[in-house]
Amino acid sequence: MAAISATVGSSDIERLARDLPSFSATKLASGMQAVASTVMARGAVVITRHEKPAMVLMSVERYLQMEQASEPDLEALTHRFDDMFARMQGEAAARATDDAFAMDSSALGEAAVAAAAATPAAPATRG
Repeated sequence: MAAISATVGSSDIERLARDLPSFSATKLASGMQAVASTVMARGAVVITRHEKPAMVLMSVERYLQMEQASEPDLEALTHRFDDMFARMQGEAAARATDDAFAMDSSALGEAAVAAAAATPAAPATRG
């Protein structure tokens, strides 16, 4: 069995084991019909090996939802880029750039700290 990725912690595995129905690998082999019925009803089940979560069996629908959620919306990203680029081409951006290059290092540092405090934090990503 492959080692667990560094991005997946034991708390993630424990949460998964609590949140999804669980079947042993032995029960999976001998009772696929019951396991499949549970997957279709709940979307996924945890398959255990030696009483520890080892894998997840999920429906095609759930898999496709996860796959779609992980794909970037390229059209939305393109619009965001185009909007940002347009803002950077304006007179206000040109003045701000000129002002930044005219500042001494301490004033530039203070402006950077103020701008960072005013900008909402980006959501954390898991990868």
